[in-house]
Amino acid sequence: MLHRFVSLVLLLGCGEGTTEAEPSGTAIAESHGELYEAVRAHLGGAEYFVEGAWRSHYGDAPFYGPAFDLAHWAATGDEAHRARAVAALDHDLAQVEAALAQPAALLSDMEPLSMALLGLIEAGQYIDEPRYHTAADEMVAFVDLLAERFDDYLDVALGEFAGDTYGPTAISSFLALVHLQHVFAHPDHQPELHLRRAAEILEHIHERAWDEGLGAYRFAPEDDRRMLYPNITMMLAYGRLFALTGEGEWLTRVEAIRDGIEPLRDPAGDHFHSPYSAEYMGASDEDYVTLSSQNYLLLGLWTVHIATGDPRWLADIDIVLAYLESHLAHEGRILHHWMNGRVAIPEDPEFYCTGCNLQTLYVLALLRREGFPPPRPRTVRQSRDAAR
Repeated sequence: MLHRFVSLVLLLGCGEGTTEAEPSGTAIAESHGELYEAVRAHLGGAEYFVEGAWRSHYGDAPFYGPAFDLAHWAATGDEAHRARAVAALDHDLAQVEAALAQPAALLSDMEPLSMALLGLIEAGQYIDEPRYHTAADEMVAFVDLLAERFDDYLDVALGEFAGDTYGPTAISSFLALVHLQHVFAHPDHQPELHLRRAAEILEHIHERAWDEGLGAYRFAPEDDRRMLYPNITMMLAYGRLFALTGEGEWLTRVEAIRDGIEPLRDPAGDHFHSPYSAEYMGASDEDYVTLSSQNYLLLGLWTVHIATGDPRWLADIDIVLAYLESHLAHEGRILHHWMNGRVAIPEDPEFYCTGCNLQTLYVLALLRREGFPPPRPRTVRQSRDAAR
């Protein structure tokens, strides 16, 4: 299959004298085209999208639903996807506005509100809707006040999203990602401020959670287990900061994270163990992997590839996608996890998540479009000076 050829070329390099064109994200996406179309068709079922809201998800569909639909619409011109995205964004807007009217709601229901916020910000890359931008800016300001209150590291209970599932390091990286995504979507709207805050937040996380001996970010300051989620979310954040600034220190940290997660790679080489919810799910061995964790890994790898042009990052993208297709995909759905030598079954605590499937489609849609060129690079130092 094409994806195996692409990975082989990327991992081994072309032979001397060859004129083979360098494989691209588009080629990888096309090699997984059957998966893309099957999942897209399945999610077209009326039971999954009701009155502007995605159903059967674990909190992340308010972002990845409209993000995928807008990316697909931009690539194909399919107006049905744009219309569904707008309906979902209007629902996100209502949630955010309600939370702004009663800020305590943010503390008790962090995940859907944070994903709704990211959905409104992401929309700015595709459509010009002042209502989304205004509400998002108000929520970003509130979230930033919350971040500063806790020194940019949310080692506190903030609803299900910030409980024991993902850990405070991963959750805190969201604070930086909000600012970075804002610069991608609205590059002319206070980019200096958002870049400065993103860099400050990531530096505070680094001070609290980087473990030199482990060579990776800790799940929490007191938890020295090697975990995938905190590291791939930090990879995603540093990759976006490097894309926006061109400052080499951020790429150096990405490379360190890549080394730090390598021990989590399965001996087969095609996926990474992610033990964050293994005990809850009932896994009995270390080969536990969730769709969500592999999706965030893919986003991190793709962000760094777009920023650097380095084809090494494409190799892992392709082989992880191939793993998802061969191990987790079943009848138009990508199931929640692999554990105990089998794919998820309905009797497991979690089985299928529309939000995670939408996230995979979003990744494949970005690959098809070769991503977005970032706005003009600026150094964080320039941004800090301009914000004073």
